[in-house]
Amino acid sequence: MDEIDVLMEALRTVYANLEKLKNIEGPELQMPGSIDQYQSLLEDTYAAYDRVETTAEELDQALEYEHTRLDKAVKQYGEE
Repeated sequence: MDEIDVLMEALRTVYANLEKLKNIEGPELQMPGSIDQYQSLLEDTYAAYDRVETTAEELDQALEYEHTRLDKAVKQYGEE
């Protein structure tokens, strides 16, 4: 699985789990095991979101690096 596939799977997980979290109502938490399921779902969602956030930060750093590198080239070669 390449980086884009991993990112897309993490995004799908975040969106799917957010939908599940939206559908949880207070009375449902009284059912046996429901709090553990809620906490597990929440932890999984945060873990997936962390993967998304990490990837976004890595992309930001790569973009900034290329921007800086190419700005130097433009100043050096584009002024002629």
